[in-house]
Amino acid sequence: MTSIEIVSPSHAKSEWPNKSSTGMTNRKVRRRWHYGMILVLATTLNFARLMQAEPLQSANDRSRWCTVWSLVEGGTYQIDEIRQRPGWDSIDIVKHEDHFYSTKPPLFPTMVAGLYWAVKHTLGWSLDAHLLTTTRILLTLINIIPMAIALWMLARVIDRMATSDFTRYLLVITAAAATLLQPFLIVLNNHTPGAICCMFALYAAIQILIEERHHPRFFVAAGFFAAYTCCVELPAATFGASMFVLLARADLRKTLCWFVPAALVPLIGFFVTNYLATGGWKPFYLYYGTEKYLFIDDGVPSYWWMPQGIDQAKDGFLAYLFHCTVGHHGLFSLTPMFVLTFVGWFHSVKEKSLLMRLVHLWGLGLTVLVFGFFMTKTENYNYGGVSVALRWMLWLTPFWLLAIIPALDQWQPGRAGAFACFTLLALSVFSAWHPFSSPWQQPWLFEWMTRVGWIDYSSPPPPEMAPFHAWIHQLPTSPSETGDEQYFIEFEGLDANGDVNVLRLADRGGRVDDDLRVRMIAVTQRNEWKGMEWQLPVDVQAFNEGRDVEDLVAWDEASDDLSREEVLTFLRGIPEPRAYLPGRIRYLDSPLRREKFQCRHVATRVLHEPDGLDRVIVRRDLWLTDDVPFGVLMFETTVSDAVTKAILTKQRMSAVKAGRVRPFDKDRLGLPQP
Repeated sequence: MTSIEIVSPSHAKSEWPNKSSTGMTNRKVRRRWHYGMILVLATTLNFARLMQAEPLQSANDRSRWCTVWSLVEGGTYQIDEIRQRPGWDSIDIVKHEDHFYSTKPPLFPTMVAGLYWAVKHTLGWSLDAHLLTTTRILLTLINIIPMAIALWMLARVIDRMATSDFTRYLLVITAAAATLLQPFLIVLNNHTPGAICCMFALYAAIQILIEERHHPRFFVAAGFFAAYTCCVELPAATFGASMFVLLARADLRKTLCWFVPAALVPLIGFFVTNYLATGGWKPFYLYYGTEKYLFIDDGVPSYWWMPQGIDQAKDGFLAYLFHCTVGHHGLFSLTPMFVLTFVGWFHSVKEKSLLMRLVHLWGLGLTVLVFGFFMTKTENYNYGGVSVALRWMLWLTPFWLLAIIPALDQWQPGRAGAFACFTLLALSVFSAWHPFSSPWQQPWLFEWMTRVGWIDYSSPPPPEMAPFHAWIHQLPTSPSETGDEQYFIEFEGLDANGDVNVLRLADRGGRVDDDLRVRMIAVTQRNEWKGMEWQLPVDVQAFNEGRDVEDLVAWDEASDDLSREEVLTFLRGIPEPRAYLPGRIRYLDSPLRREKFQCRHVATRVLHEPDGLDRVIVRRDLWLTDDVPFGVLMFETTVSDAVTKAILTKQRMSAVKAGRVRPFDKDRLGLPQP
C-alpha cells in the first residue's frame, strides 16, 4: 500500500528553530514529566473524592449494583431478592415474566460481577458485609485507574498534535480536572467506561492513521475498545462503524484480520449476556414505554407510569435544544472550554494534513449524529434525568478536547487571550467539582435558574383536599342503628416505654334526632397495664363540612369517661386546633392485604406549652386511604423540643386488623393510559 505523507499543520511553527534535536527531545521529556505530575495530582483528587462518596447513591447505579450482586450471590440476572433490601431498590428496572431485571445492558455489570467475585474470593469482602469498602475497591479498578491511563494517552496525543506549549498544558489540565466526566468517577455508570474506551480506541486509530504505525496491536486495540464503547454507549455504534471504514481505507487486510475479530469479542459478549438476561436479543432498554416498564407490583405502579420532576419531559424542541447547548444542561454553559471546541471545528478545515483534519471532522460528525439522535427522542426530553451533565454525550469528550487544538494553535492567544482561556477553564473546573459528593444531582446552573424562577420542573401537586381538623377521615354510611359489625379497624404500636398500645375504632350505629345526624364510634384504648372503652358521638354534617373538632362532637351524647379537653385532643391528634395539610401520594405495606395501599400523606403540627414544662412541637402525620374503615391506615405522633428540634418521643400506630377492606383495584390508582 502506498504510504501517505503526513504533512505538518499549516500553523506549525518551530518554537526553537536553533535548538538541536537533542534539545527538543529534552523539552518533550520535560513536558511528559509535567503531564505526569498533573495527572498524578488529578488522580489523587479523584481518589480522595471517591473516598468521601457514599455507595448506592442513585437509582441509576443501584440498578447495575443489583445485577452485580445477583450474579455473584445468586447466579442470576434477576434482582428480585436484592431490590427488597432497604437502600437497594431502583426505578431503573423492568418486569419480565414475573421477575425483575435492571434496564441496563448486562455486559458491563457482568464484567463488574467478575471483578466482584475476584475481590470476594481473595480479600473476603462482600457487598453484604463490607458495602463501602467493596464498592470503593471496585470503582477504583473500574473508573479511577483506567481514567488515569486514558488521560495519559490523551496527553500524548495532545503533545503530538499541538504545536504550542500553551495549548498542550491547557488541554491536559482541562482533560484532567475540568470535564463533567470527573463527577461520574465515584459511581458505577456507563459514561466513564464509554469515554475511557473511546480514548483507548481513538489513541490506537491515531497511531494507525497519523503516525502510520500499522502494527497489529493497534488494530486489535482499536477494534476491541471501539466495539466496547458501542456496548456501553449504544449510540456509539456510529463510532465503531466509522472507525472500521477509516481503518479499512488505511489498511484493509489488517483491519479484516485484526480489527474485526477483536471487535467481535465485546459484541458477542453483548448479545450473549443480553440473551442470558432477557431470553432474546433485544436489550430491555429498548422496551421503554411498554408493559415491561409500565407494570404494577404489589399494588405499586412503576415510576414510569407517572414520572416526576425533570423526567416529565415537558420541554418542546426549541427549549430542549437551548438547554442542551447553552442552558441548564448545556454542553457549552456547563463546560465553557468547549466553546473553543466549536471554534476548533471551523479552524480544522484549514489543516493541511488531511488526516488530522479528518480526526476533527470525525468528532464533529459523531457529535452531530448523536446529538441529533437524542433530539428526535421527544418522549425522552429529560436531559438524562437528575444528573450534573448531558450525560449521554460524555463519551465524546476526547474528540471535543482534541478539537480545541487548532483553535488555540491558530489563535496563539496573547495575554488577554490567555486570561480568557483561563476564565473558561476556571468555570469548567467549577462545574466539574461543584457536585463533589455525587453526579446524581442537578447542575449548579439548573439550581440557580430554579431559584430565580426562570425554570420550574417540579411535579404538579396532587389534587387538593377540603380542609379537615380530625384525624379520623371518614365515617361509616350504613343505615343500621346498631352499627355495622364489619366496620372496624385496630391500630397497634409501641409507646415511649416500649409497651404495646392498641387503639380500636368500631361503628356503633347512627340516629337522626330532629335535623341532627349522629354517628357513634366505639373507641377502645389499651396497653399491657390498663384499658378503657368510651363512646364518641360525631355530628355527621359537621364532619362532612370539615369543621373544627369543637363542632364535630355531639356533646349531649358524649360519655363522661373523658374530659372535654381529652376528647378534643384525641380527635385532633394534637393539643391545639390546626387543620391538616395535604402532601404526596405514598404506598404502604400492611397486613390487611397483599397489595400495598395507595395513601395520601397529610400532616399538621402545633407549638404547645404544657403546664410547667418547656415548649414542644407536636406533629401528627396521617396516611389516608378509602380502602379501610375510618379512612386511616397509619398515623404517627412526634413530639420534639421547640428550641433544639430534638425528637423527644415518637409513636407510630399501624392498622393490624380491619373488618372490611376493599380489594385492590388498579383502576382506582388514577394512572394515565399507556
